[in-house]
Amino acid sequence: MEEEREKHPVSIYLHIPFCRRKCRYCDFLSGPAGEEERSAYLAALGREIEDAGRILRADGRWVDTVFFGGGTPTILSVSEIEHLLFLLSLHVSIESDAEITMECNPGTVDYEKLCALREMGVNRLSIGVQSFRDEELRLLGRIHDRETAEACIRDARRAGFANLNLDLMSALPGQTYDHWIENLNTAVFFDPEHLSCYSLILEEGTEFYRMQQKEELPPLPSDEEDRRMYHDTGSFLEEHGYRRYEISNYAKPGFSCRHNEGYWTGHDYLGLGAGAASLYRHVRFTNTRDLAAYTAYFSGGGTAFDLEHLTGGTKTYEKLSREDEMSEFMFLGLRRMEGVSFQDFQRRFGVSLSSVFGEPVRRHLQEGLLQERGDRLSLTERGIDISNFVLCDFLLT
Repeated sequence: MEEEREKHPVSIYLHIPFCRRKCRYCDFLSGPAGEEERSAYLAALGREIEDAGRILRADGRWVDTVFFGGGTPTILSVSEIEHLLFLLSLHVSIESDAEITMECNPGTVDYEKLCALREMGVNRLSIGVQSFRDEELRLLGRIHDRETAEACIRDARRAGFANLNLDLMSALPGQTYDHWIENLNTAVFFDPEHLSCYSLILEEGTEFYRMQQKEELPPLPSDEEDRRMYHDTGSFLEEHGYRRYEISNYAKPGFSCRHNEGYWTGHDYLGLGAGAASLYRHVRFTNTRDLAAYTAYFSGGGTAFDLEHLTGGTKTYEKLSREDEMSEFMFLGLRRMEGVSFQDFQRRFGVSLSSVFGEPVRRHLQEGLLQERGDRLSLTERGIDISNFVLCDFLLT
């Protein structure tokens, strides 16, 4: 069972921690950087790619999805992105039909740059629109306005991108229900293949969090308004041909994000770059968030990872127990609308799902938070509303 899993392809995530300006809601590892710092970081990332490729080749593994995230990957020049893709193609065996996603913020690309990305083999573009309302974009601290966002989408189509995702945020400070529906209407007008619709979460350490503490932030929508936005998003997008396949993600048939599906189904993945997390051969490990330490380590010949000793370098390691993996199978799998398969659980772990999680499954079925449909167990609409509460019951450790 597990031996078969280790013959499967691997996903690669590359973290580009640079952006033109930090947004007010953002708690990601990202920020502006000078040319020298950026150049040193990319050189270190190149060395990590090379060493990770060496390990993958030794293990007989190949790659089926690549995802450039950040930060703002498209803040890099065409030649910098081209060099990273060249290093990947040189050191890693990538499937001919691999999904290669580039996160992109409006205001950091033009038509020529998008044509260059498409020519390089990037075949999926994820555009961080967040809102089509200028007052909301200003409040969020975005560098673009509505006109720039719409031009970016049109330019992406002209450049030949046939797989577009748009990121949108709901429950923003001062946002009304009608404003949110207006954003959705504008989004579907552009007919993207995929939409990621997230509710704003105020994270400690962000500018929004500090503004709220000082009572400088416009009022957030109530929990009831937030839930209404979420529920009506699903029905609205369904009417326009999108299927909700994960709590916050909607796609036209055949356009689910393969990379993210891998996370939710226990696919092995390597996260390369500062702060990036990996799951490989039953071990989770994470790079340091300290850009200087990351750059120094890989510039000095550091190894991508060491699963034999699980120590050293600038990474933290965690060997996953069987119980850890069972829990992750459940609380990641239940985020998907199709839920988890009883047969898949049995096949992977050699025991029945009911023998391990029988008590929380029975209780949440009775409470109407879970539902059984043939071989699958999934959240109900009510269960989705309090998904964190439900999923916590599947932690074994």
